[in-house]
Amino acid sequence: MVQLRWLGFVGMAALAACGGGPASDAPNAGVAGVDAEALECVTSDPRRQVGDGLDAPGRLVVDTPPAGPIPAPCADNRGYRVGVGIHDITGPIADTASLAWVNPQQVFSALHTRVYARAFVIESPCNGRRVLFVSLDTGLMSAAVRQAILAELAADERLSAHYDAHNVMLSVTHTHSDPGTGLAGVGNGAAVIVGGTVAAIRNAHENFVAHAQLATIQLSSGELLNTNINRSKPAYVMNAEADRQAFLNERGEEVQVNKRMVQLELLREAGLTGLINWFGVHPTVIGPAQHYVSGDVKGQASLGLEALMGTDYRADPAAGTFVGAFAQADEGDASPNIAIETYPYPDPRRGGGVDDLDANAISGLKQLARSLELMGTGEVVTGPVDYRLIRVPIESISIDDPAVLASLNLPAELDAEDKRTCTGILGASFGAGAEDGPGPTTEGLTCSDDPALLDAALDDIATLTGTRLEGFPGGWPAETIPGQTLSAVVMCNVSMLPPVLGDFSCQAEKPVLLPRGGTELPLQLFRIGQLAVIGLPWEVTTMAARRLKTLLLAELAPVGVQTIVVAGLVNDYVHYLTTREEYAAQQYEGASTLYGPWTHAAVMQESLKLARAMRRGEAVSVELPPAERIDLALVPGPVESPHPAGEPGTLVRQPPAAVTPGELVEAEVVAGHPGNDLQLQGSYLNVERQRGDGSWETWIEDRDPQLIYAWKPLLPVPVATERPLTSSGGTADARWQTPANLPAGSYRFRFTGQSRGLDGSLRAYDVVTDAFTVSASQADCPGSQAPPA
Repeated sequence: MVQLRWLGFVGMAALAACGGGPASDAPNAGVAGVDAEALECVTSDPRRQVGDGLDAPGRLVVDTPPAGPIPAPCADNRGYRVGVGIHDITGPIADTASLAWVNPQQVFSALHTRVYARAFVIESPCNGRRVLFVSLDTGLMSAAVRQAILAELAADERLSAHYDAHNVMLSVTHTHSDPGTGLAGVGNGAAVIVGGTVAAIRNAHENFVAHAQLATIQLSSGELLNTNINRSKPAYVMNAEADRQAFLNERGEEVQVNKRMVQLELLREAGLTGLINWFGVHPTVIGPAQHYVSGDVKGQASLGLEALMGTDYRADPAAGTFVGAFAQADEGDASPNIAIETYPYPDPRRGGGVDDLDANAISGLKQLARSLELMGTGEVVTGPVDYRLIRVPIESISIDDPAVLASLNLPAELDAEDKRTCTGILGASFGAGAEDGPGPTTEGLTCSDDPALLDAALDDIATLTGTRLEGFPGGWPAETIPGQTLSAVVMCNVSMLPPVLGDFSCQAEKPVLLPRGGTELPLQLFRIGQLAVIGLPWEVTTMAARRLKTLLLAELAPVGVQTIVVAGLVNDYVHYLTTREEYAAQQYEGASTLYGPWTHAAVMQESLKLARAMRRGEAVSVELPPAERIDLALVPGPVESPHPAGEPGTLVRQPPAAVTPGELVEAEVVAGHPGNDLQLQGSYLNVERQRGDGSWETWIEDRDPQLIYAWKPLLPVPVATERPLTSSGGTADARWQTPANLPAGSYRFRFTGQSRGLDGSLRAYDVVTDAFTVSASQADCPGSQAPPA
């Protein structure tokens, strides 16, 4: 029987009857460090068949020119120095809200999974070049947070000599269930993300220094079906037919999202030490009506892989531990809610499961299982490590590059002689949101629509957002310049405006909703042998990414690059990047392409500058803004009123005395507000198991997606706020969906936290419940029960 400590989303017992899941590949028995039975549980889980038949195998890659010789001295290089590190970045889990859903009425109150920063250092000794890639389980990367991280690196003597803005790529997974930097962009959320990311980088560096021996890197890739769909089909079908027909599946259907999974496997002599996986899909299974802090589908896949590999999240950095990141790629129009056309939002079945958490487990399982199947099937990475960074004046770029202009095959009505970017604007359809979590307005609002319809859309936005038009110079209040008045003046392509307002004249089909503003934006290119990663601060749609890859490969293939990953949401965040044709549809993604219809062409042009400089071995001149440190001290949590059930640590509800594997087990305790102690690198809630000698060991912690920790205040707050001054007393629920193969024995819950009384003093508590007995299991795998709603 496979004794996986948690992995609550894998396997049912009837493995032999279900075959190998939807993929034709046999499980890769050569995955170092993974128990063969555990591997079988994951890869043969029948829940991989959810959505079976939605997709068919098809084309995965754009045309790649023939490879040329790699310039010396790295032509035959196969040895790399590597380092990996991980650290907790779970911010306040109560009274906060998701920055990605932008819904202050969504108030977090429970922890589904902890979130982490995962850092990877890779160096090629043959040329002495080193890159640092960081994947963060959070929603957005802001310029301020990036600058704060860079400032911490610059202030550290051990790190400043090796890492700076040029060779550090900060990529977020874009989970929509993390408070990130808080609604105001400041406070404990920002401090936790900056401090935790720097800690992960420091751990990776120390791991790098402690391992002088060279490692091998493998590059694997393959197709993952039935896991992502295009959520913006009206925009996608606007693209040129020739481009759409170039990507068909074996049924003759258009492949409207990227189905290719790409991963780097870092292998030392002792085995697999790290893995970076890229697959384009929005982490939006856990919707805006839920109250869970969670890494969503990518966080669940990462935690699942690390559970299989026995990751020690508190390991000595020099000794190290396995780190596995499921990072983000070109997800701009790719949704994980594969059943959303049959079960539109807010139907809980839209993700293919019985509810959000079940669907999240299914999607995470699919990504994890496919990653395991790909391990060891790829090619050895050969060649140099290299990097380039530029900053582009995104509001004033004219497109004049011959290669870019030649790539634009547009109908006359979408073309223009003057191709340039201008002041960043969110369009009227931004308020509609996307299908994963719709907003109050309508998608597809364009300048040709009835002005009354556009004014109605602005009315809806004003009702939703209140009295301030965020993004205006100076943050002008709506009562001074109402949205309707503004729309009548500058709704479409008006250029006769005071300079302070900017230039809206190149926005084409887009009606103005809110000026977003913009500065110089970072574009970054990494090379690791035959793989290149282009890091952009946009959410990039499928076709936009395909066209960008085609241009970059034309430059880089002659020097040995054969695979390009478009990594979106990197180093900053400026919404979406669509093609010119998709922009014209003014779906949510086009309305959120800030700098006008030629933004994509501008990004291709500026990215080509990076590729050409890398190909020629030329430096790129870039002026970097000063990096300023922020206060990383955590602000104390709120004072709490007494609870009628007793002092914090008082047990309100004990678990049942006897449990059968597969059952839900619950307990409840009077608890302090979670903001009083974020338990970073710790846990609010553990399950412990009794050893044979009578002592107790930690069995699982609150990063486990089957172990829910929920805060229940007597008076819930109606609107999210990261820094409440006071809070009613509350309790904490423990909900454990036990695995079907849980070993027999005695178990108990342990609650840990701190309470802040009315006098302001902190009081710690650490309390265990009564033990409960688990009967013998008859299952081979953990099971697939739906988590508690």
